[in-house]
Amino acid sequence: MNPDRRKHFRPSRIGAFTGALWTAAVLGVPPIAAANPADVAALVDIGDGRAIFVECRGTGSPTVVLMAGKGNGADDWWQILAPGDPEHDAPGDGLPFGFGDLIHSGDAVLPSTARFTRVCAYDRPDVRWEGADISTPRPQPHPVDVDVDDLHALLTALGEPAPYVLVAHSYSGLIANLYARLHPENVGALVMVDAVGEQMANVVSPARLANWDAANATTTPQVREGVLLIDAFDRINAAPPLPAVPAVVLSADKPWRIDLLPASATQGEQVTFADWLAAQDQLAKALGAGHITDTHSGHDIYLYSPALVVAAIRDMVARLHG
Repeated sequence: MNPDRRKHFRPSRIGAFTGALWTAAVLGVPPIAAANPADVAALVDIGDGRAIFVECRGTGSPTVVLMAGKGNGADDWWQILAPGDPEHDAPGDGLPFGFGDLIHSGDAVLPSTARFTRVCAYDRPDVRWEGADISTPRPQPHPVDVDVDDLHALLTALGEPAPYVLVAHSYSGLIANLYARLHPENVGALVMVDAVGEQMANVVSPARLANWDAANATTTPQVREGVLLIDAFDRINAAPPLPAVPAVVLSADKPWRIDLLPASATQGEQVTFADWLAAQDQLAKALGAGHITDTHSGHDIYLYSPALVVAAIRDMVARLHG
């Protein structure tokens, strides 16, 4: 792993949960066909002239699939908030606003998971747009079903054996949810890391939901992935039921730093942290999942407390081993 090859996009971190829009500065290999279970970091051909960047490490089963939040990708799972950084003890979540020293580390979720099983992480289109190995761009904003189709095509092309442990952060919770409903035979367990659930529509007013949806659909030259949340909720509700698989939900306990939002992001009715926590409770109940709420973390739990996420993954892997 070359830590300088890809950089995370700090501005996008806040998009999927508060909907605020930010701008900031951000930083040749051909696609490969299907790969064997060996270390890989490359573009993979998924058909129709498109390719997805994926990084897989480790051996064993089941394969764990790390799914990043809106605007983020595989490199996020190599990072942590530096030990001793003041943000660990801050009362609110400052990481989306550029606070905190994020470093690449062997203690991050991807390398830690690779020590006990196979693990893959990937870039959705438009989460990274520089370099010879970027995933093929597509029109934005986009519906969740195309993300589900891409994930299925990617795992098929890789030849990774099912069932998978899907580890979904933020927006990716919707992808994992719909994927599990449409491909239940491929999903062995779910780890939801402060993930969005369709239950948000149950706990917020229509006006708040509409504002949140509009903000997440909007793109800028710096944040190029746009997602359609209300459409995703509708697609999930119309899909078959979730399979009965082991699951765990991890939720942030550091509130959002509303004081740092620009005025444009606080006008009208907005989704609140209390709304988010209520939806997290409902998500855990819907999944029949354990619910870890004492995380000492903001939205990006895998950065604040990577060991906690790894422990949850290890538990799901052990349960599948029986």
